[in-house]
Amino acid sequence: MKKRLALISRSLAAKLIIAITLLILVGGGISWCALIRAGRKSLVNEAVRDAASYSELIKKGIRFSMLTNNREAIQQTLEDLSSVKDIRSIRLFDGRGRIRSSSRPADIGTAVDRSAPACTGCHADPAHPSGTLAQQVQWTTAPGAQGYNVLFFVDPVYNQPSCWGAACHVHPPSQRVLGVLESEISLAAVDRAIRKQALQTTVYALSLMGAAALLLSVVLRKFVLRPVTSLAGAMATVAQGNLESRVTPSSDDEIGRLVNTFNDMTGELRVARERMEAWTESLEREVAKKTEALKRSQDKLVQAEKLAALGRMTADVAHEIRNPLTAIGGFARRLAKGAAGEKEQKHAGIIVYEVGRLEKVLRDALTFSRNARFNLEEQRIDEFLQEAVSLHEPVLSEQPVSLEVEVEKGLPPVLMDKDQVRQAFTNLVTNALDAMPRGGTLKIAAGSEVVNGVRYVFLRVADSGQGIDEDKLKMVFEPFFTTKEIGHGSGLGLSITRKIIEEHGGFVRAESVPGQGSIFSLYFPQPGEDRPGEPKCWEYMKCGRDRDASTKCPAYPHFGRVCWVVAGTFCEGKVQGTFAQKYEDCGKCDFYRSVKKLREGK
Repeated sequence: MKKRLALISRSLAAKLIIAITLLILVGGGISWCALIRAGRKSLVNEAVRDAASYSELIKKGIRFSMLTNNREAIQQTLEDLSSVKDIRSIRLFDGRGRIRSSSRPADIGTAVDRSAPACTGCHADPAHPSGTLAQQVQWTTAPGAQGYNVLFFVDPVYNQPSCWGAACHVHPPSQRVLGVLESEISLAAVDRAIRKQALQTTVYALSLMGAAALLLSVVLRKFVLRPVTSLAGAMATVAQGNLESRVTPSSDDEIGRLVNTFNDMTGELRVARERMEAWTESLEREVAKKTEALKRSQDKLVQAEKLAALGRMTADVAHEIRNPLTAIGGFARRLAKGAAGEKEQKHAGIIVYEVGRLEKVLRDALTFSRNARFNLEEQRIDEFLQEAVSLHEPVLSEQPVSLEVEVEKGLPPVLMDKDQVRQAFTNLVTNALDAMPRGGTLKIAAGSEVVNGVRYVFLRVADSGQGIDEDKLKMVFEPFFTTKEIGHGSGLGLSITRKIIEEHGGFVRAESVPGQGSIFSLYFPQPGEDRPGEPKCWEYMKCGRDRDASTKCPAYPHFGRVCWVVAGTFCEGKVQGTFAQKYEDCGKCDFYRSVKKLREGK
């Protein structure tokens, strides 16, 4: 029972059907009662009118007999008239309440029973009939012995002039009522008619209520329950995340407007979700971009700190090793000159060779750890390349290597320390030749390329050797890492190369395809030209570098487009600027944004 009640409480259809059914039952019950009462009243009133007409007929029938005081004729008339269907009895009372004539002869001469229905129906107090007669009440009904109601109609017999003026009567003119004529009429036919009418009314009412209930259920199902069910299903679909669900309105009424409102709401939710998803994707891209920029900056700072620590340690170690190594080399050379036996000369030669190799490693270590002073001057890259290649021609002519040189025309001059860059370039050429011991092709090129929105001038060295594996390619610029055999390199050449180029505000890129060769590129930022009204870095940042020339800044005084390359986080080399190290992204720098707006003409 509780489950059924719970189901009904959650069902709109059940609630509506129960409410409408109760409404129909209550309204139909009231109407049924009203119709039954109205029909009963109409039939009883009709019976009363018939009784009144019949009573008037009786009075006229016995009038002459009363004037002539012919009691036998009166008695005979009452008996004859009482034989009519539904007439149970007719009695004539005198003024004192005694029965003078009756269709039942046995009642003649007896006094009226004051508790009879005829008395209690017309008189409030039958003991004082004259003073308690209800106005215009001449009839009453009471249950009969055979299960039918009985109508008691009382009709006074008034004293008229023809009565008190006759010689045979002794009634004075002051006596208004001479007697009472009582008619007892069976209402069996009326009761049957009432029951029939009640039955018909009930059948009609039930039929009407059933038809109304059926019609209302159809209307509710089509115009309310079905749209609401469809709307509830669509809402459930939307709750599961499907915002493409729509409901087709079946009407223009309140339900139809509700459906249209739901469709509008779903559409707005869909648009809002699409905007939110787009915003989320954009946010994720920005977060990934910022995270990558932050990681790149952090990696640069970590690498710079690590290299600085390694440089200090290398300088200390090299300083401690240098003097003993020099002594060992000197004594080894003396031993080689003074050795008498072949075996002693061989051993002394090995010591001299190894000391020479250690001295080369020591020189590379000192070069890597030393903060060299750079003399930056404008140099044409084509002239520099021609001079550097000519220095390597003797070595190239001794090996089965073909040389290809390609130089882009119209390259602008770049700021460089020619000696330092020559050392970096020599390291790349040496590594390329070592990668092709059986011969190959050495390609050297110079050109320009746009990186991060800034134009660079590059030097590129490519070999056709075996290449470098991808996992090792990421480590080639690490100090003391080498892919050569032990004893054929210090592992500092590429580290020194990168250090030199980064001190120039540029960067180095390494590319390799195993089995096809490797490509190393040196990128130099192209200095920007001064433009009227364009701010200067040292003026904007108030760093004081324009007043204190001893404070090292790779950007000063060539600070145009090289701002976010030489000292910015867009640089692929180390972050060298004081202010650049405080930013995750140059795009957040006020100076960068101000210069960018001026250069874009905004």
